[in-house]
Amino acid sequence: MTEGRSRLRRLNINLLYALDALLHTPSLTAAAHSIAISQPAMSAKLRQLREHFGDELVLFGERRQLTALGEALQQRVGRLLLEVDDTFNLTLAFDPATARQTVTVTAPEVVELMFFSRIVPRLRAVAPDITLKMTPFVHGSARRLFDRGVDVAIVPESMADPGLCALPLIDHAPAALVCASHPLANRRISREEFLAASHAAVHEEMERAIFGDFAADSPFAQRRVAIRTGLHSMLPGLALGSDLIVTTSNWFAQHQAAILPVVIPDLDFARPSSGLVAQWQPYRDKEPVIRWLVAELKRGATGIGQPIDVAL
Repeated sequence: MTEGRSRLRRLNINLLYALDALLHTPSLTAAAHSIAISQPAMSAKLRQLREHFGDELVLFGERRQLTALGEALQQRVGRLLLEVDDTFNLTLAFDPATARQTVTVTAPEVVELMFFSRIVPRLRAVAPDITLKMTPFVHGSARRLFDRGVDVAIVPESMADPGLCALPLIDHAPAALVCASHPLANRRISREEFLAASHAAVHEEMERAIFGDFAADSPFAQRRVAIRTGLHSMLPGLALGSDLIVTTSNWFAQHQAAILPVVIPDLDFARPSSGLVAQWQPYRDKEPVIRWLVAELKRGATGIGQPIDVAL
């Protein structure tokens, strides 16, 4: 047995919970309260951790300050605790009809608006006691989503991590959405007309995460965006009664055109296509609950553009 492993065997796993609390709470008292121990007991654990790492880790004063090692440990410890919890709560006995547990999913807002509104009735029908928890989506690294306790993430293909398990769900493309009374509503819009118009879209980083980078010569890259919003759900409202051309996903636009006085005009130029991908941790690939959830997501994706069907 190596010296390093021998040192680890002498440590109590509860130290991980103490370390996580110390690295994420503003005071020693708050850290102790968060894991239901006394402040003197937390002080003793902090001394033990400092001795183990040979580093102060965290300094409490007018404001908490992490050392460089403390900052490096902050995300790693959170991820490790999630894996510990997964390990000790793992069961291979899973029947969706009777299971009582929570599954956590994250996806961009536009996916929640269109995709999950279609699959939730089916999930409720086949798994009435499963709690579906939707957590806020963060653009950037797919792996960071799992640091937040996510079971399955739906990410744009441009954000997909090759080191994670993946299943393509939906292909889509940017579409124009305009008010039904818009002068260009019932005609094919030329490139020139598109560029001369005023546009509305979500924030650039959100749009990039959904569609990827538009080519420099694409009208979508050259359009003049007058309004940008942080909510996809705002886009149809921005089109109503205005001269704006809204850019959104083609299947979200189709849904809005079916319920609001907005239309999807034809565009006289090519539109880039992109996809959305379900991702999950490789070490959880054999878990029945993950396999069930991914299968239900794929089933729901197959139904995009078709009437909702919750038949068993």
